[in-house]
Amino acid sequence: MAVSKTLIAGVFLLSAAAAGAQPIDADPNWRPQPEPMPQQPYYAEGGGPSWNSGLQGYAGLRGSLALNNNTVTTYAPTSPPTAIRASYATGGGGSVYLGTRLPLNLRVELEGLYRWQPLSMTTVGGVPVGGSGNTKTAAGMVNLLWDIPMPADAYLQPFVGMGVGAAYSETSAFGGGNTYLSGNRWDLAYSFMGGVAMPLSDTTRVTAMYGWMQVRDAKHKCAATGTVQSACLKNNVNSLAVDLGLEMDL
Repeated sequence: MAVSKTLIAGVFLLSAAAAGAQPIDADPNWRPQPEPMPQQPYYAEGGGPSWNSGLQGYAGLRGSLALNNNTVTTYAPTSPPTAIRASYATGGGGSVYLGTRLPLNLRVELEGLYRWQPLSMTTVGGVPVGGSGNTKTAAGMVNLLWDIPMPADAYLQPFVGMGVGAAYSETSAFGGGNTYLSGNRWDLAYSFMGGVAMPLSDTTRVTAMYGWMQVRDAKHKCAATGTVQSACLKNNVNSLAVDLGLEMDL
């Protein structure tokens, strides 16, 4: 009988301890909840400094320093032909463009550009003849660029690209009553470029770029004194430029 009383007293004590450990307002249906899975860190597409603040479009303006590598060699329509070489000095220009960002660090741009360079020298048969002239190029280009992946805390974003479009070239070299060289027409053009972008804010940046452009199969006319200009050459005209630009998100 004493054993039974001891067992009953133990049960009551255990029940009281359990009741004291459970909050009065505890939910009888409460179950422990699993811990949430840790979220993976976010990596912005493109890597490095992507400053478009979630916007895809951007616009920019570039100023160009056209270098003295735009040279045309042609021949006067005489018999035997006389070699005429026109070299152009450092000039300037600029461009405006609209762009959008694509997957895989790619960007596409529509660009309108203009370049002007004065004549530095004209030679006929290797002999300088003086004279004056210039070359002007206006082109509409479609550029495809790739932002090179960089660490997330990188301050500069390098890029490379290429473009294709149509260029209107107007070239002239004349003096002493002679029109040594002239040409004005539309031709195919393509270009390659590389540069870096540096942020000014979350939505604006400055760019520096080096570019090479070639106008394909540009036709020129030439004439010696007292003769009528006629087509004398179809050749490629190269142009080099260093561009500085300001770019902002739309």
